[in-house]
Amino acid sequence: MRQGKKLTLASIAVGAIALAGIAPAAASGASYTGTFPDGGTVSFKTVTRHAKIVRVKEFAWSDVPVTCKQGDSTYDGNLPVSLRVTNRAFSIQALGTDLTQYVSGHFSKRGNRANGTLNVFGILGLGETGCATGKLSWSAVRR
Repeated sequence: MRQGKKLTLASIAVGAIALAGIAPAAASGASYTGTFPDGGTVSFKTVTRHAKIVRVKEFAWSDVPVTCKQGDSTYDGNLPVSLRVTNRAFSIQALGTDLTQYVSGHFSKRGNRANGTLNVFGILGLGETGCATGKLSWSAVRR
């Protein structure tokens, strides 16, 4: 009886390893990078299931122009959550205590390009108050 248990546990272990090898293929994705017309970059990754983009994750931007009460500067930021993609589109209004971030985007039919908007306003950091990017357009391509 003890040998039967070992065989069963071994079979389960082999099955788990096989499933682990299949799982990444079922949920793959791509990386996108792009720019804002007035300066700055945008990047994010996607999760794809059955050849369809279903989520955007790790959405980030850097060197985006921003105007604060203290003067003009640039801003780096990211979204700490992934976004659901519906009809090739995604959006979020991320509300913080002192900062609001609006992000929206739309993928091309083939999914090789995306474009959207970013609008951030509030307190960005120590001493940077009354800051706003305004509604900025971005475009990105799959890498």
